[in-house]
Amino acid sequence: MARRRNPVAQWAVAWICVAFAKFTELLPLAACRLLGRFLGRLAYYIVPRIRTVGMANLDLAYGETLNRAEKRRILKGAAENVGIVAAEFSKIPKLHGDFLKRYVTVTGLELIDFDRGGMLISGHCGNWEWMAPACHGSGYRVAEVVRPLDHPRFNALVNGTRTAGLDKTIPKESAGPEMIRMLQEGWLVGVLVDQSPRVSGVPVNFFGAPCWATVAPVMAAVRARVPVYGISLTRDAHGHYTLSVRTKIEVKRSNDPQRDLVEYSQRCQDFVESVIREYPEQWLWLHRRWKPRPRLEREWQKKSERQTKAP
Repeated sequence: MARRRNPVAQWAVAWICVAFAKFTELLPLAACRLLGRFLGRLAYYIVPRIRTVGMANLDLAYGETLNRAEKRRILKGAAENVGIVAAEFSKIPKLHGDFLKRYVTVTGLELIDFDRGGMLISGHCGNWEWMAPACHGSGYRVAEVVRPLDHPRFNALVNGTRTAGLDKTIPKESAGPEMIRMLQEGWLVGVLVDQSPRVSGVPVNFFGAPCWATVAPVMAAVRARVPVYGISLTRDAHGHYTLSVRTKIEVKRSNDPQRDLVEYSQRCQDFVESVIREYPEQWLWLHRRWKPRPRLEREWQKKSERQTKAP
């Protein structure tokens, strides 16, 4: 059953976010980062969900290999990182030329075959909102799959900011055909693959625990016959970002499409996990990544049974 949303609360949150974006647009980047870090740390202490969900996720991912103090340090850093991402969002239109060179180092572009196009996959680690615009600012045709926001005014501001630093955004609900078409035309299409999908999921392991992963990027890459590239944009101790194309996954069809989807989706999750292990304090531990999905479980079971019965 869908959770009811309070329209008044939605309206208030949306307009606060709009005001925040307009305010940070006027600030220098250093001030945005200080403000974002402060708000993120404040949220850690006053929003119980951050501590309960985040700590449960860290317990599941790391078990006893990290002590409580280490997990709290990671979780505080993760909350601060969300604040920084939010505060830096309004700077997306500047991600080109001297501004891009000053704040972002780009590496690994030699892995990309720009004549073919490809899927860019990553997770909510570092500043995920800057990743696709930084690729675009480096001179490449890039589109990004996004989830439209509920409030029209806030959605218009967010999408307008994103498209000021990108060629195109693709609404998540109808992304499949558009992704395939653009990939076939040689575009790079970015998708974040580290959240728990409600539909079109395949079973995978993440930090050694079972969960579900979106199948969309792998399916699009298979149908468009293009590679999948794992990328990241992470921040060092001095606040400088590195946009890195880290791996290239050539997706190949076999006579078992269901196995192909699971295998390549797992490889995508393994890539994201490797980045998170390197920068745990920059990942979105606040999301219920390992949430049970009974509907996906039932659908997958039916698919498996049909495949077993097939001659």
